Amino acid sequence: MLDAHNVLQSAWQTKFGTPNTTATVKLQNVSSFRLRPEFQTRALEQLRGTLAPTHQTTLDNYAGSATFEVSDETFEDVNYWLEALFGTASPTGSDPYVRAYAAPLTSAVTPKFMTLQWGQTNGVFQIQDASVASLTLSGADNTGIQVGGSIIGGKVTAGTYTSLNDRTGTTRMSGCMAKVSIGAWDATSLTELADSAFSWELSINSNREYRGYLGDCTPTAYHDQKWNGQLRLSLELNTTTAAYLTTMLDSAGSTILERQVEIKYSTTTSGKARSMTIKFAGHSMQAPEIYQDRNGVTTYDLVLDGVYNSKLTNWLKIETKSATQTLA
Repeated sequence: MLDAHNVLQSAWQTKFGTPNTTATVKLQNVSSFRLRPEFQTRALEQLRGTLAPTHQTTLDNYAGSATFEVSDETFEDVNYWLEALFGTASPTGSDPYVRAYAAPLTSAVTPKFMTLQWGQTNGVFQIQDASVASLTLSGADNTGIQVGGSIIGGKVTAGTYTSLNDRTGTTRMSGCMAKVSIGAWDATSLTELADSAFSWELSINSNREYRGYLGDCTPTAYHDQKWNGQLRLSLELNTTTAAYLTTMLDSAGSTILERQVEIKYSTTTSGKARSMTIKFAGHSMQAPEIYQDRNGVTTYDLVLDGVYNSKLTNWLKIETKSATQTLA
């Protein structure tokens, strides 16, 4: 078998613990995927009067995990990863279909669980109860949007290959579609950060865990702990961005910088709006290195850790506008 023939396909589950063994969509933008069955085993300690390492072993629990990377994501397919992290976002509107995601506050999220199938004809394995536990999105001036993350799931078993066609009608996100805006902590509108930002990276961690109980050999329940996230902006040093350093490192005493940031990718396809908007509120919990060099240009990384903001009424919100009404 050739590695190039492997594909990653998925199907939504109706609930946790009930796999959907028939794939409904090919996740064709995925550039890397690693599936890891996880066994909890023991070699039994027994006094048998022998130097043999053991006479018996046991399998106590089994589950699975995975990692994935997407090198060039689309406005449509990014929703699969967002729903597996944030839960179902019911679309509004009609081409574009608008989906809104927000980090949880007083209510825990219900992730949208997937059965993922990985492989090719005569060689497919599936992981049930798959959800995204941590997610990283990033972009730069000369690339698309990269998406990667860690997946936790239930047991890994042999699957059945489903022949699915590549999907068309999707729009790739590109750095030339991007705009970064930034504002004060209490601002109701943000100001575009023009001719300053080279790249960004957003990391989100749900601190999600699966668990089982007496009588269970595989996970039967899940929970999230406090979410956390971090936004990193690579900025050219200029009059505007130097002010952020001055605030942090003022001669009167160091100060934690508090800012709201909006990153928006937008375009039109056949006259229809396509966009992804990230709204993030955070504090500078670590001082930047002064300075970095980017091909002869002086830069630094502005790093913000997520903090609840009353104007945003959260610390993280993501909205997408795409051509997809139903995520198959």
